[in-house]
Amino acid sequence: MPRWKALPDELDPQIREFTSQLRRLVDRSGLSVASVADRTGYSKTSWERYLNGRLLAPKGAIVALAEVTGTNPVHLTTMWELAERAWSRSEMRHDMTMEAIRISQARAALSELAGPPSGGGGRSRGGGARTGVAGPAG
Repeated sequence: MPRWKALPDELDPQIREFTSQLRRLVDRSGLSVASVADRTGYSKTSWERYLNGRLLAPKGAIVALAEVTGTNPVHLTTMWELAERAWSRSEMRHDMTMEAIRISQARAALSELAGPPSGGGGRSRGGGARTGVAGPAG
């Protein structure tokens, strides 16, 4: 059984590269994720998220990992900065997509509330007076 889960397909290439580098550091250290957590002060659950590409590790966690694994933090923090920019772009795209979905849902809900357009004369099919939002005066 492989040690790591497959990274999400939609992961940005820079984040994928960074996460793979973190995995290599942990593998070379011979430490378990629980040991990394104990030695860095970040929880095992957090490290699982970082190492599975579900969450970008904070810079402090990266510096702590470098210290624990005897790695020069300069290269690792440079990679982190690139991954952080990619993560921010990805979040922005996600936020814009979610906003577009919410707008679409709101429009659909408003269309349902307004009902179908009536067929002329300003009266409903039932012959009663039309009620609702007033149109332009004229």
